[in-house]
Amino acid sequence: MLRFSSVWFTHLRRLFQRIDWHVWIPLLVSAYMVFYLIWRVVETINPQAPILSWLLWGAEAFSVLNYLLFSWMTRRIDPPIPYRPPRPGLKVDVFVPTYNEDVEILEATLTGCRLMTYPHRTYLLDDGRREEVRQLAERFGVGYLTRPDNRHAKAGNLNHALKHTDGEFIVVLDADMVPQPDFLDRTLGYFEDERLAFVQLPQEFYNLDSIQHDQSKPTWHEQSLFFHVIQPGKNYTNSAFWCGSPSVIRRRALEDVGGVATETITEDIHTSVRLHSRGWKSLFVNESLAFGIAPQTITAYLLQRLRWAQGTMQLYRSQESPLWIPGLTLKQRLSYLASFLAYIESVQKFIFLMMPVVILLFNVLPMRVELPRFLLFWTPYFILNIAANQFGGRGYFRYFKSEVYAFLRMVVFMQSLLVLLVNKPLKFQVTPKSVDRSVYEKERSALRLHFALLGAMIGALLFGSFRLLVSGVTELSREAFWIVLFWGLYNAGVVYLGVREVLRRRHERRHYRFPVRLQGYLEHEGHKYPATIFNLSLSGVGFRIQAPFAPGLVLSGAHLTFSTPYHPRIHVVLKSVMLRRADEQGWLEGGAAFDSLESSERDYLLEYLFVYRPGEILREGLNGVKFAVTPATQPQSLSTLSQEAS
Repeated sequence: MLRFSSVWFTHLRRLFQRIDWHVWIPLLVSAYMVFYLIWRVVETINPQAPILSWLLWGAEAFSVLNYLLFSWMTRRIDPPIPYRPPRPGLKVDVFVPTYNEDVEILEATLTGCRLMTYPHRTYLLDDGRREEVRQLAERFGVGYLTRPDNRHAKAGNLNHALKHTDGEFIVVLDADMVPQPDFLDRTLGYFEDERLAFVQLPQEFYNLDSIQHDQSKPTWHEQSLFFHVIQPGKNYTNSAFWCGSPSVIRRRALEDVGGVATETITEDIHTSVRLHSRGWKSLFVNESLAFGIAPQTITAYLLQRLRWAQGTMQLYRSQESPLWIPGLTLKQRLSYLASFLAYIESVQKFIFLMMPVVILLFNVLPMRVELPRFLLFWTPYFILNIAANQFGGRGYFRYFKSEVYAFLRMVVFMQSLLVLLVNKPLKFQVTPKSVDRSVYEKERSALRLHFALLGAMIGALLFGSFRLLVSGVTELSREAFWIVLFWGLYNAGVVYLGVREVLRRRHERRHYRFPVRLQGYLEHEGHKYPATIFNLSLSGVGFRIQAPFAPGLVLSGAHLTFSTPYHPRIHVVLKSVMLRRADEQGWLEGGAAFDSLESSERDYLLEYLFVYRPGEILREGLNGVKFAVTPATQPQSLSTLSQEAS
């Protein structure tokens, strides 16, 4: 009997292993969602409030459409073709376009370019025509290209560089996007397919305190789902699109479509549409091989999202819209449509946010159904919607965080929809990569419409509650009122948390402090004290030492010596050292700015912080970072430093 049960269990396990759950679960969930929409039409539409009823139904139907397209696109996200090492001798040009970015940002990017192992030639494309940038190019030994005007912004800059270079393959890196040493080794081999136009890589970021990072799990950011689930899924319909940076693109493919598209301010997706319509292939490689700067503030974040949205609207109202341009397959059109609907989602979110406000102010329900029956059908729809997206998101879908970010960008996405109606020239605006003293004033200004929405929601909730609880005058049943009130409170909570998330962020340091765990020693007045460094930047350091100093003491004339897994010895002179918070074991926590850096020390820090450390953090999955240095990469000088400190 036991053997019989064991055999059946083995057969059932094998059966379950053969089932493609990323096909069957979406089918089953979609079937219920469609049933729910039909039931809503048949039984719940309120004829006394037809506009309100159909608006709410349309918002729910939009969710179903979005899920259908999402589950169809992401049913498979595994690599469609295996990794291929590149053959030697390929001619590669690396383009780094810049306009007004700080020289230190370019310095980090050029450091990454210098460390790339596959032979290549780097060009700094300076649309700012700055002398300090020309000198930087000379110092790094890279090509320097400029032009007399800024016509067509970044797209024009790239096209100008194409005319003055001859590499068979072009690497495009934004000014802040620092490549890993194996960037070319991991990408060039795929171009053995002569019809492959470009390889796009995910955009990852090293400043984990940005507005789009979740502080409870900093390696997750708002674009994680797109870059690690949606784009890989688009490989199977040959519709993964070019995001500009980081990427490798075949020169011949670009020349075949007349260069980078200049008709819209989102030149990357526009160029992708042209390439796909002419039969070229694209490939998204889901490897994090470059790290940039995510928008630090809500002002920069909204400016970037507005540019993306407006450029997409420009494209979709043009003659080369993916909906009707000749040459695309039906699957490609559907895939592009799904990406376009991400911007239309702002209208849906606005309807959901304002529906409780309208109900409470005008005392009318968009449904005519008994509450128990409504909950019987709606509850499975709501739970299945979240659970199915969570399943399809492979760990990158986070429902509540997605709601918060959807609200934050809702206003600018709705603003971009005007481009569909009014055809006017748009100016390309560079996303700010740094902050100044006016950052907090700018953030409050950027949120003024969000504050207005929050105020309207709170006002409606208070008014509706007063009307029912004090005057007793309402046409809503008490059960319906409490449901609407809960809905409104939930919406207001999401809005409040989004606004609070922005206002609680601090932007005091000029340079981002990387979390590290390095060993060394602090030297002061001839004495050496063991030190553990826990954060580090180009301009300052945070550390812990065990020394006979009183908390609150300020040290001057101190030196710090430490090593990294890649550099045996780095020695820096510190400005005044602030010591604070002694623990029970006698450790003090200190912070200091660097007084000066030798050129070699600065180079070491650039290499470690901007090239090597971001990859380490991503592998560690920063959430209480696993800081230990493995014996294979630990430099021998680390033990030497410990001995010196002793």
